[in-house]
Amino acid sequence: MKIPKIFRRSRTDEYLPTVVIFAGGMGTQIIQAATYFSLKEAGQPVFADMSYFDTEARMAEVGNAGQLTHWFWQLDQFGLTQESFEKASGLNKRNANLLADGPRMMELGLAALKQPSIQNRFGNSADVGDVLSPDVLANFLCIHIRRGDYVNVASHLIADEEFVRLMKKFSGLVSHAVILSDSPIPEDFRAAVTPYYKSVSFLDNIDPYKSHQIMRSARTLICSNSTFSLTAAMLNPEALVVIPKKWYGGNDSEVEAPIQACCTFQVMK
Repeated sequence: MKIPKIFRRSRTDEYLPTVVIFAGGMGTQIIQAATYFSLKEAGQPVFADMSYFDTEARMAEVGNAGQLTHWFWQLDQFGLTQESFEKASGLNKRNANLLADGPRMMELGLAALKQPSIQNRFGNSADVGDVLSPDVLANFLCIHIRRGDYVNVASHLIADEEFVRLMKKFSGLVSHAVILSDSPIPEDFRAAVTPYYKSVSFLDNIDPYKSHQIMRSARTLICSNSTFSLTAAMLNPEALVVIPKKWYGGNDSEVEAPIQACCTFQVMK
């Protein structure tokens, strides 16, 4: 991986240390970890700031505007503990490049997740046979609907009707569908999509790691505007993946650029 010029000292070929600041849920942590490992593999001095996890985890209550979940460390099941990363000590913005969540982190993280050596650090080892039958696992469409605490802070939400429209389009190609959500799936949504598939599994209360592994096992994956499903798509290179054209609103829209750069086609309405 070519070292980005922003990480070089201005007058020498020596690299400033980079501090990857970890924060957020599983998808964001995967992006940050991938960035860390790719820079380390490229020979750059890189460290991790884990201070976010010094604060006790707290689940936000849906409906409390502005309140967001403070996540716990979620990469243990990939075999990655906080001790897997060299911690920053005595480094700050005066003597290091501080890399926080944002467009640059997204760009570097997505590029890293295309590398086999980085993909191998996030093994797909969960047994999902207790959730889905072998017939379903052989070939299924998976859709991830992001709701939960995200509705408290979201600048853009994808309407249920958009997901229904996409599911109808794919119904002639795939017999089985799996719907993943972090909040209860409404009855009208269930009723709208059930007639189009031989079977539809609605999973709105399962372990996040297992949800991620299910998305990575799908032959067709429809993502929400979420790094949770986006990272599953990046780690499932054999799948046909559909991602939203619009992810954020307002000032967050610049984060969309590195995401859209991964795409070659879009689905016509």
